[in-house]
Amino acid sequence: MEQTGLTHALNATQAAQRLSTRQPLVNDVHEVLIDMLMNHALEPGSRLNIDSMARTLGVSPTPVREALARLEAQGLVVKEPRRSYTVAPLIGLNDLRALIDFRLLVEPAAAAAAARHTSTDEATALKAFARSGGSGGQDSTAIRLDMIYDATFHDTIAKLSGNPWLRDSLVHLRSHLHMYRLYHHAQQAAATKPEHVAIAKAIAQRDPDAAAEAMRAHLTTAMKRIDDVFASGTLELPPQG
Repeated sequence: MEQTGLTHALNATQAAQRLSTRQPLVNDVHEVLIDMLMNHALEPGSRLNIDSMARTLGVSPTPVREALARLEAQGLVVKEPRRSYTVAPLIGLNDLRALIDFRLLVEPAAAAAAARHTSTDEATALKAFARSGGSGGQDSTAIRLDMIYDATFHDTIAKLSGNPWLRDSLVHLRSHLHMYRLYHHAQQAAATKPEHVAIAKAIAQRDPDAAAEAMRAHLTTAMKRIDDVFASGTLELPPQG
């Protein structure tokens, strides 16, 4: 990406604006890059030059390099031998369906286990959190916050299940990063909120069957929403895996 284009894309993010007012940290740089990846300001396959990005951000190459290493671990960028980083391709719709199929195997079980194990205080906190997110806003910060809200909700249920292996498997999927990157502007975040609330209520009522069913309905409906968005032609499908 040329310097002028990179400058424009970076300056468009609210996280980047914070960099101009205080000493940047790796987390700040990481937020800038996440914003750009979610909004496709950094296109799949584009090469990322560390020195150029550092100059544009007004930071040293070190936090940029560390942020890119974090993104590599998240599967969002790829480092080629003896070359710079490139933006990873979008997940294909077939791969996304396979990802949802896997989640359908484990997350309803996690919700059921959470209903059996969650304390009253934990259930209250989960319901409050379920109601707190899913704004559906379309600016870069809102999209990232919706993604974090969605990922945190599902991770919290996995944690409440009491099964660390289950939670670890979901963490390593990084499914929320890939899903939001694929259809970031499809206005889906707000639709998930009532589904999250239904799951949280079933867990708080100590009803494992209802919690599992609410989670199953949520994941199935999420995949249907994605299919409907792409069937409408609103978004262009990436190459299929």
